[in-house]
Amino acid sequence: MQNIDYHDTTVRVRYAETDQMGVVYHANYLIWFEVGRVELMRALGIEYKRMELDDDCHIVVVDVRAATSIPRAMTRNCAYARASRSLATARFGFLRGPS
Repeated sequence: MQNIDYHDTTVRVRYAETDQMGVVYHANYLIWFEVGRVELMRALGIEYKRMELDDDCHIVVVDVRAATSIPRAMTRNCAYARASRSLATARFGFLRGPS
């Protein structure tokens, strides 16, 4: 297993994830959090399904909070998810990408 503190993932904003103004619907951020988490695990060399089957280890989401200061729009094309690891918590942020 690799020893990294964070992993960046690019998520393409799809038309179906936006409202009629082209702004991402807030619930879609939760899906992107999961994408970031799975990609972090992959970068660490952990296979999610194998972890569940072989180690009987399951990751439980106890609390989710999301706040946005810059809405993502379809015209921005991509969101950049940064997932960082910690013993008790996982934090995800979306970095400002190209306009």
